[in-house]
Amino acid sequence: MNVDEMKDVREFRAGAPKPDRARLAEGRDRLSSAAGRGRGRRLRADWRFAAVGAAAALTAVAVLASGLGGGGHSGAERTVPATRTVPGSVKEVLERAASTLERADPPPTPHAGQWVYEKKLSTTPGMWPKSKAAQPEPEPQEHWVRYADPRFENGKEGDDRSMRERLRFLDELPDDPAAVLKKVRAYYPSGKGSPESEGEQDMSALRVLFKSQPIPPQALAKLYRALAAVPGVEVTDHLVRDLAGRDVLAVGHDVKGQKVRREILIDPHTYQYLGDRWIVVKDYKDSFPGADDTPDRPWKAGDLMFQNALLATGIVDHKGDRP
Repeated sequence: MNVDEMKDVREFRAGAPKPDRARLAEGRDRLSSAAGRGRGRRLRADWRFAAVGAAAALTAVAVLASGLGGGGHSGAERTVPATRTVPGSVKEVLERAASTLERADPPPTPHAGQWVYEKKLSTTPGMWPKSKAAQPEPEPQEHWVRYADPRFENGKEGDDRSMRERLRFLDELPDDPAAVLKKVRAYYPSGKGSPESEGEQDMSALRVLFKSQPIPPQALAKLYRALAAVPGVEVTDHLVRDLAGRDVLAVGHDVKGQKVRREILIDPHTYQYLGDRWIVVKDYKDSFPGADDTPDRPWKAGDLMFQNALLATGIVDHKGDRP
């Protein structure tokens, strides 16, 4: 990372709490999306960035917007809600999701030399104070990341993981949800002195793994059951609209005293992962110590702080290609 990119990091996270390793998993992903708008700069694709970008192709295996929005993998049972109401507890909803995915056909395994392609919509809070100029509507961004990146497979990468390493980890997950969470915490530790609860740390790591592509449906089923076992996880009792205007299930972590609810967004028909968001659950202000010319930033309950909507993804042979 060069000097300009470090400056971007500081500006982007100016109002955020002091970061630890788990929190960086989410913040860097959003930084990667923000940096992609209007720039050709490449940001590091590790677990903290969670940038699932990558390239497109000739022998493409793709789950495009139609599949992500409702078609899904071949073999997956289509379960259509009769209304916008979401019946059942979070465990019941995610068990339906897991059971459906277990009947789906797995995608072909990529090989070294291929790329993972991703197209998504993203919004961030932007700079503060806000300028008087009208904020542009978010536009779809495309990303390409090597499936097997040698820079992240040399034994010195620390928390950085190539997509191949992440998928190998997912293939080896046990069936027991508690055991899955234990392995996930060890794979993506938060570090000593983290101010977050164990449930928040679990959410940070799980949200990175949900972005793995192409995630086998059986592994996704295990992640959903593990998500249901995280203390404080709830499902919104109605479908919500994501950034792309789609009706989605929202599964979030909400505990006493928490200011922001982190949510996983799931297709209500095929139960594919469709994105994530942060939604403010109580009024508060961000302050900027040491920045005398920067006023406090107020947040109101219901404000959407961050949002990502996955539109398309696929495995391709060359960077720059599309499925």
